[in-house]
Order: sequence, then structure tokens, then C-alpha cells
Amino acid sequence: MQRWTILGLTAALAACGSQPEPQPTTNTAAAPAQRGYLTKILALPPRQLNGVLYRAIDDAKRPCQGIAGVARQADRQGKAIWAVRCIDGSAWLVSIGDDGMAAVTGVPGNGGNPTTTG
Repeated sequence: MQRWTILGLTAALAACGSQPEPQPTTNTAAAPAQRGYLTKILALPPRQLNGVLYRAIDDAKRPCQGIAGVARQADRQGKAIWAVRCIDGSAWLVSIGDDGMAAVTGVPGNGGNPTTTG
């Protein structure tokens, strides 16, 4: 019995003098945005680019039965812009930033017919 008491007392004393193990911390701040998406998107072949643009339109819950034509527009505010005409006649501007975030808006003033390039 005394043997267990000595072992318990020794363990307790050893624990008192030791430093606690550092715990890993979790950073609750937002992680910095990934970069380099535009380079990857711009390097895609046309069919894969159409898939990316279709997915952006679909994720934005905009009507599009499939892509009939795509025309690259001038970049704005560091974002690549495409005019997209869907086979159902709807037309959208899709902008994608280097962080991979896409925004979809209606094509203004052209009756839903962006120039088709492929």
C-alpha cells in the first residue's frame, strides 16, 4: 500500500514542476484567399472553359440550358469577364477573380445576344 502512495506522490510532484504541453492553436481569422485561378482558367481549352462558365451560371441559380457562345470581354477591376449566350436565349456576364470567386449578371442592352466566339 505504501508503495502505491509513494509512486502516486512522486507522479504528483513531477507534474507540479513540469510545464504544460503547448496546445495547437486554431486560427479563427479567415484564411488568405488562394491566388492563381485566373491563370488556370485562361489556360483551359474552350470546352472546359464553357464548363466553368456554365457552372458559375448554374451556381448563381440563373437559367441556362447549355452554352451556345462565349465572348471574352475586357478585364474589369482585376477580373476576367466573359459574355455568355445560352441555348435558351438567356445571356450573362460572368466575371471571375483571381481568388476563384465568380459573379453572374445579365448582359445589358444587347437583347441577350453576346458576340459568339466559340
